[in-house]
Amino acid sequence: MREWLIGNGIWGVALLMFLQNIVPVLPSEIIMPLAGFLASLGYLDINVVVLAGLLGSVLGHLPWYFVGFALGEKRLEAILARHGRLLLIRPAHIHKAGVWFDRNTVKAVLLGRLVPGLRTCVNIPAGATHMAFVPYLFYTLLGDAIWTAFLGYGGFLLGRDYALIGRYLHMVMWPLLALACGFAAWHSFRRHSRDRRPA
Repeated sequence: MREWLIGNGIWGVALLMFLQNIVPVLPSEIIMPLAGFLASLGYLDINVVVLAGLLGSVLGHLPWYFVGFALGEKRLEAILARHGRLLLIRPAHIHKAGVWFDRNTVKAVLLGRLVPGLRTCVNIPAGATHMAFVPYLFYTLLGDAIWTAFLGYGGFLLGRDYALIGRYLHMVMWPLLALACGFAAWHSFRRHSRDRRPA
């Protein structure tokens, strides 16, 4: 992939970041640090690398958003009622996720862009719950800008040790995700408990 990126330059970075959101073959945790490393060797411009990665990543999210928007929550539940067993997902899961997403759309989109493995997963729920496109695009841009800048500049600074970014990122982010989910569940439980108290 190194030679391919050198040969195709920033357009190669943008294309790979686009494809990794459409068909996750290579994770961005490999693409962007490698591109940053190549920039440190003088093959690419690091600022243009980050912008190209951002452009490709955002464009890669959009098709899944529009798929979710076209399906809608009800049709998505109907599809999962027929085929959800293959994915171990039930329609009730989508309904509960939709209710949560309606209440936490900004958090879900913004924070979802910063968690490996979830970056693409939030697109279909965002579309299915008909999240307004402008806020969706804004928070996608914001989250992806943080993500691509962190990975790209990290690869630039670490040089030949760029692969360490992906390794340590997974070690840190999954415990943080578990902590965030636990906090969200606790916050939701407290709010429901208050709502059920007699006036």
